[in-house]
Amino acid sequence: MAQDAETYYRNLILGFSDAIRISDFKANVAIVFVAIMLGPTLAFRDKFPAYLPLSVALAPFMLIFLCLLICLFPRYPKKGKVEFIIARNADPALFRAPNDPVFELEAQRTLCAILSQILYWKTVMLYISYYTSMLCVLAVAVLVAVSWR
Repeated sequence: MAQDAETYYRNLILGFSDAIRISDFKANVAIVFVAIMLGPTLAFRDKFPAYLPLSVALAPFMLIFLCLLICLFPRYPKKGKVEFIIARNADPALFRAPNDPVFELEAQRTLCAILSQILYWKTVMLYISYYTSMLCVLAVAVLVAVSWR
């Protein structure tokens, strides 16, 4: 039974780690595309309507950049500090294998909880940036349609 639980949590940790890597890749790609979209926006700032200042036009870009950078920022909460040690000069004695299978199972459960929280916030930031960019594209389409009339 303990071996099955260890295998389950090990596979869950692997799935969370892969999903976190994929969300990091998505955020990196999105940052590049938002930067590409920012260039033409700044180039045509003199063509903006009088009621749309540059700061308002750039606000969605800044929100998207902020969300994507938060998504890429690594977060390691203090909750799993005992099992998930991050130090500049870590002593190898800190990383000894536990002899107690119950302790090892609890460490895996804690790591699953930490990775789940990290993945949750990465997903929320990706959603915010995605929906903000889609709403801005829609708003620009409406502004272009209104200005052509």
